[in-house]
Amino acid sequence: MTIDYRQLYPKIRQLCDQVEQGAIHQRGRCQKAIETLERYQTDIEYLQQCVEKALVQEGKTLRCAKPLDDPLQVTYPLPGLENRFNLAASDGSQILPDRHAELFFGLINVGGLSLSPNAAASPTEYSQSEFWYSSDNEDFNEAVFNFRRDVMERKLLLEISLRLEPPVLALTDGPLELWMEYRFPNEERVELKRLLQCYLSTLETFQERGISLCGYVDRPESSYVVRLLELATAMSEGRGDLRRFRPFKGVMDGDLFGALLRPGERSALFALQSPLLEHLPPESAVCFFYLRVSSEIDSSLARVEIPLWLAREKPLVDQVHAAIIAQCRQSGAYAYPYLLHRAHEIAVVHPQDRETIIRSLLIELQRRGYPPAQLSHKQALKNLPLRKISHLE
Repeated sequence: MTIDYRQLYPKIRQLCDQVEQGAIHQRGRCQKAIETLERYQTDIEYLQQCVEKALVQEGKTLRCAKPLDDPLQVTYPLPGLENRFNLAASDGSQILPDRHAELFFGLINVGGLSLSPNAAASPTEYSQSEFWYSSDNEDFNEAVFNFRRDVMERKLLLEISLRLEPPVLALTDGPLELWMEYRFPNEERVELKRLLQCYLSTLETFQERGISLCGYVDRPESSYVVRLLELATAMSEGRGDLRRFRPFKGVMDGDLFGALLRPGERSALFALQSPLLEHLPPESAVCFFYLRVSSEIDSSLARVEIPLWLAREKPLVDQVHAAIIAQCRQSGAYAYPYLLHRAHEIAVVHPQDRETIIRSLLIELQRRGYPPAQLSHKQALKNLPLRKISHLE
């Protein structure tokens, strides 16, 4: 029996009605958030105090933007690209263990490349792979596995960057903030701490070598600035329970800056108040700005994360801004850094790659005398061709 669309169509209309009603309420909340942004745009010291007071009430779990020096609504036009960076980029992919497959194993594959500003130069490609295996299927934790992939990406990015002559711009797909709750068994907490320490060491080396490190987040859904505005509103009204006060719930930072920024422009710089701060070296604290990478007819934004030491170098921030826009324009209609897309192409594990790896593993195990491994019965049945469904009138 397939989906009965005669029953589904009325529910589709009901869902569209809900979407329409939700959009109306959302526009109202968004407009109020924009008005609040205008109200507090120059009250930088007050907003900083709001974050400090909220920290006392909410503790280290608080996540929001913290203004630096810029007025909230300031916009920076696209600068000229004066210093041509040597570029490095990295991305990662994985095969997650599957208990229905012949073997319960995982694979992390990270890819990267470097590119000289010389127009005639070709990118240099790099890749690294790492297996995960345990004879006890219960040992696998996907969150730890993904954390390991993220750290491997950034380690490879550093290795590539160190091969290049300065100035170097290093791009990674996703945020610089790699944070994990330690709600796991002791041995996994030990592994997480080891990985985190490895990442912190990587961040320190980026700073020591003066490599401009950026985390690029495409179509961000964050509401760090919105949360800052909620805190400011709550404190001005004398409200006590900050956690429950969410007048702009559902509004994202992109709703604010998508209307504010023109193509090529970036927003003010903000620091990220995050639980990760207690682990990070002070100069590697995460800062960010929003960047409109699209054209007049498309308001798509990116969030660009940079370490604090880089955020303090405004001329260098301008050059990073210009270089990222140049990379996005190189990708044509799909405004995304060209080098990050190429890194993804190197890193991605295709279905045919998975099959080749599994075959190679099974052949090697049989060569060593192990009996042939089998799919689960459930998966074997799923792999059979689908039967033709006869529709009865």
